[in-house]
Amino acid sequence: MSLRPPAFSYTARGALHCESVPIESLARRYGTPLYVYSAAMVRARLKAFATAFHSSPHTICYSVKANSTLAILRLIAKERAGFDVVSGGELERVLRSSPKAASKVVFSGVGKTAQEMELALRSGILLFNVESASELNLLAATATRLKKRARIAVRVNPDVPAKTHPYISTGLHQHKFGVPIPESKNLYAEAATSPYLEVAGVSVHIGSQITDVATFQSALDRAADLVGSLRQQGHNIRYVDAGGGLGINYEGMQDNFEKQIASYARAVLKALRGLNVHLLLEPGRSIVGPAGVLLTRVLYRKTNHSKRFLIVDAAMNDLLRPSLYGAYHEIIPVSGRSRETETTDIVGPICETGDFFARDRKLPVANEGELLAILDAGAYGAVLASNYNTRGRPAEVLVDGARSKLIRRRESLQDQLSREKL
Repeated sequence: MSLRPPAFSYTARGALHCESVPIESLARRYGTPLYVYSAAMVRARLKAFATAFHSSPHTICYSVKANSTLAILRLIAKERAGFDVVSGGELERVLRSSPKAASKVVFSGVGKTAQEMELALRSGILLFNVESASELNLLAATATRLKKRARIAVRVNPDVPAKTHPYISTGLHQHKFGVPIPESKNLYAEAATSPYLEVAGVSVHIGSQITDVATFQSALDRAADLVGSLRQQGHNIRYVDAGGGLGINYEGMQDNFEKQIASYARAVLKALRGLNVHLLLEPGRSIVGPAGVLLTRVLYRKTNHSKRFLIVDAAMNDLLRPSLYGAYHEIIPVSGRSRETETTDIVGPICETGDFFARDRKLPVANEGELLAILDAGAYGAVLASNYNTRGRPAEVLVDGARSKLIRRRESLQDQLSREKL
């Protein structure tokens, strides 16, 4: 049975595979908890984006914050994609994985420092998405000092509600992101007076894990109106950064991604019809989310009165989303043999009641020592991992066909203690 084609499937004998590699063999070789990624899935999803937007000049700028592991970034760069970064550290990761990718980097984020701006200017990135008047002033001063020209867009806040979790909604006035559209015109006028700032685009991003494509069209309709107004004022607007945020289905079988992305493309391109702009897209979750799983082993079965628990060796420090957002992740046994089901909580070893992956979940009965796979963990999984309870971050493995490669070794106690002093 195919679970997340072309990445994860059960064989006829009920063994979960990542592409052509048995998941069980990866757990034996690298231990658990363990992140496993499919290269085929990443390539397929990038190709789907390119196909859906083929009628419009565009650049896919993968959102590094979704998964910043160097090998994943290199895989994406080899598919000729660009990158969206929100820190100097993320930019350094892009440069380390593919130095030539700098010319296709968009720098977003509300708190850019002078040092980060300097790194971006010296690297020759494509575009700065400016988010405040103070940031614009600092960027102008930094670019003038370096005598490096900075190409800019203002990230506007369209005041469009996104149907998503409030922590990852970014397009309303009460959020810290962006500039109200009326105020943005003053920033564009100010930028045009600086010899080292080049007004080039309009940027908009309204949130993450959005599945209603009409929301994107509403935001871009407002951005398109702004483009027309700015051009009338003499600004040479060539880019529209449509942001990211396209969601995935975390529950059950994956939807037809080609159909989903085609619907998304129609909504975006309809809003920008006739503008003759180069479109920038910042997908993250939709590229890598279904391409990754977190493998974990059952340590103990436990019953408190009638309440059942599976205590596993992964924890909230390895995958934070369920604790942080109450997010749902499908969880399946690595051995797909037929068995009875039970209703149980799947919890980790950390000393927090919030350390859970599922509550009151109906699952096939899993015994102590068995492996479980937490699906759709490729985005906002390892990248949000921590050392809480002095736990080492998990190892990461990339599968490509019949080959597997360790792309991040398991963090040891010595790794954690090496930066501390008595």
